Amino acid sequence: MTIPELLEEYKKRFLPEKADGVDTVIQLSLSGEGGGEYHLIVRDKTLRYAEGRHENPAVTLSCSAENWIKISTGEANAMMLMMTGKLKVSGSLPMATKFQSFFRT
Repeated sequence: MTIPELLEEYKKRFLPEKADGVDTVIQLSLSGEGGGEYHLIVRDKTLRYAEGRHENPAVTLSCSAENWIKISTGEANAMMLMMTGKLKVSGSLPMATKFQSFFRT
């Protein structure tokens, strides 16, 4: 699975009711093969994404593209990767945690 394919999958797994009243931007900074800069915009029960850096994200999640795919598919635990330095979170830690609740598994 590629990152663009994964982002399309997010649209299918998105739970709008979990994002009621939310207005935030999540920046993904993904290194390595297949990586890149992407941002997800969650606003009033909608989700969209774009390639590139957002000028003012609420939270930035940085890791390898390979690890992000593993996190998103349930093959890796985000908290464990964070504790081992393989996932870095800057900005709003509460929003980073809440982000997972926007999607069905």
